Amino acid sequence: MAEREWFDKDYYQVLGLTQSATAKEITRAYRKLAKQLHPDTHPGSEEKFKEVSGAYDVLGDELKRKEYDEIRRLGPAAAGLGGPGSGGFNFQTGDFTDLGDLFGGLFGGARRQRAQRGADLETALHLGFRDAVMGVTTTVSLPSNEACHTCKGTGGAPGSEFVPCERCHGRGVINDDQGPFAMSSICPVCQGRGGRFAEPCPTCHGTGREPSARRVNVRIPPGVVDSQRIRLKGKGNPGTNGGQAGDLFVDVHVATDPRFERRVGT
Repeated sequence: MAEREWFDKDYYQVLGLTQSATAKEITRAYRKLAKQLHPDTHPGSEEKFKEVSGAYDVLGDELKRKEYDEIRRLGPAAAGLGGPGSGGFNFQTGDFTDLGDLFGGLFGGARRQRAQRGADLETALHLGFRDAVMGVTTTVSLPSNEACHTCKGTGGAPGSEFVPCERCHGRGVINDDQGPFAMSSICPVCQGRGGRFAEPCPTCHGTGREPSARRVNVRIPPGVVDSQRIRLKGKGNPGTNGGQAGDLFVDVHVATDPRFERRVGT
């Protein structure tokens, strides 16, 4: 699980930085280490190179860095390590966009229709030896759930009236007073939407999404090595309610060549 790995690994230490490092300092440190540890010039450094790349995948992304810092701050409970009888909470921070979603639900401030970041995607790319050495721009095909072209993602038929939920009266949450606390939870009828369209979209049947396939251009730099992972920021699944898109991770697999082999220059 990502949360458990994030708690176990100090990515700032991997990059030789402190938690107060700026985005520019993180990028600068990564580029310096990647150059020093590239397997082409330093044989045997593949694992360290991958560790540095993994650290930058998290710290180089503003949202992931925020989640990582929060997990490290909260300790084992946030990483799912508390467990029964350990004295800690056993929840996953991935269930909440931020801590406000958790505490807002406890004190009557539950939110609905939050912007949600799209999911990250992974795909494998197989390259010939020559393309790996010289570099290449190619495309990968990805399954995707795009916003429905008919309803533009609303889930309602064009011109359909939005009817407030009978259970929560359009609020999207229901309250249950518990003494000094007002416990709030997402409405089980409308799932936090606050209501429904009188007529669901005939294309997506009210989901607001439709399956599709899309092709993404991938630029492979010269000298890529087998099993190297390349991140394309913002090329993952689209976000919802205005959230930013996730990232696409391309795992590169390089074929051997019967005539040539990779040698490190002196």
